[in-house]
Amino acid sequence: MISLRLPEELEKKLSEVAKIENKSKSEVIKESLVYYIDNFAKQPSAYELGEKYFGLYKSGISDKSTNHQKYIKEALIKKQK
Repeated sequence: MISLRLPEELEKKLSEVAKIENKSKSEVIKESLVYYIDNFAKQPSAYELGEKYFGLYKSGISDKSTNHQKYIKEALIKKQK
């Protein structure tokens, strides 16, 4: 069993939703937690969201961040020619 304290405004909103849905406050809270937990687990991490873009923007070179000195050196040599 869990008990919690809600800010007054949130408790009013909870009461309104419970009344409209014809459910107890406990039922509304349980359903809300289930919804939150289900959606939380499905959300990809920031890394997963950007993974396909790492190192490929504009250049097409996937190891640019790890071998940047090599690419800078090559660019400078090309410039000198």
